[in-house]
Amino acid sequence: MASAFKNAGMTVVTTDTSAANLYTAPSNGQAVIHALYISNKSATNYGNVDVKITTDGGSTFYHVAKSVQIEPENTLILDKPLNLESNDIVRVVGELNSDSSQPAMEAYVAILEVT
Repeated sequence: MASAFKNAGMTVVTTDTSAANLYTAPSNGQAVIHALYISNKSATNYGNVDVKITTDGGSTFYHVAKSVQIEPENTLILDKPLNLESNDIVRVVGELNSDSSQPAMEAYVAILEVT
């Protein structure tokens, strides 16, 4: 089996759809998430975020983090391994700020793929 380190990143969106998918495991293998970083770039607003993973290719998601608040100009780090099987998806969804503005957050993930 071959293995390769991968990276993925995105601007966090507020719609809980495929637009919020950060990473999908390969259809012919597995992946291990080594670390997930979510940065709040706002200097004034807190950011709330959900991190979810599916175990069936996208039908049912389970929360790894739910409504976690990130302080202004700070980063949430999830640094415990998350094992993904074929076609499992990591989704990151932000909540609108209290003033209804879009959050200013980015997500980055470090991955080991095994195919």
